Amino acid sequence: MTRFALQPRWLAWHLLLVVVLVSFGWLGRWQLSSFERKDTAVPRQHAAVALDRLSRPGGRLDAGDVGRRVVAHGRYDGAQTLLVPARERPGTEAGPTGFLVVTPLRTRAGVLPVVRGWVPTTRSPAAAAPSGPVRVVGALQRSESGPPPGTTATVPAGQLPYVATVTLIDALPLNPSRLYDGYLALRTEQPSPAVSPVPPELEAATGGGGVARWRNLAYALQWWLFAAAAVFFWWTVLRRAVLEQRERDREPDADPPSLVAPPRTT
Repeated sequence: MTRFALQPRWLAWHLLLVVVLVSFGWLGRWQLSSFERKDTAVPRQHAAVALDRLSRPGGRLDAGDVGRRVVAHGRYDGAQTLLVPARERPGTEAGPTGFLVVTPLRTRAGVLPVVRGWVPTTRSPAAAAPSGPVRVVGALQRSESGPPPGTTATVPAGQLPYVATVTLIDALPLNPSRLYDGYLALRTEQPSPAVSPVPPELEAATGGGGVARWRNLAYALQWWLFAAAAVFFWWTVLRRAVLEQRERDREPDADPPSLVAPPRTT
């Protein structure tokens, strides 16, 4: 069977299998890393550092910087404020459902999405962003992987299904090269607005715990099962081809033409 599998016509199949295994294995490991990050992501107590020391517009947020406290300066783009529905009030057990407030902060370097807090209704005055220059301090967070369990990705205009770079780009006219990865969960803001929203706690803002966290582990197992299925499919096709070749080899040659004696002549 080894000789049969090494025939040139099968090399493309082997190469395709390797590509599939590497891709699916990497995707599974990536989902497992997301599961592990959400398991260990906790607020860090060291002093806040400048945003651009940890992240750059258009780049990727390092896993070790998730939860880091940073300080940023800029102006809120209040006209681009978006609400994220179906979120419980942070710090409460099965509390009322409301909205997270997400406002882009335009800094000198780029645009930083800021989860400014929680409001009970779409008309709450707390959703209004302060005008003028602001200084914000908060915790860096990765983009959410999806909406909360039991909700859909379909939302009205002016809302986001979940807080992620991809949903922000879909909802707002933002240049991806100017957008910071993830978002900032706000802790303090100066000058303080006249009506301040409730600052979200880390896990409440990210939706990183509970079912959403275990979903990443399920996705990891799913990709690895796909890889196993690819191996099974490759083996099945190869084995069937070998058996068919053996059947052809066992078939007798076509019957040779019978010899007929020439007619006798007298």
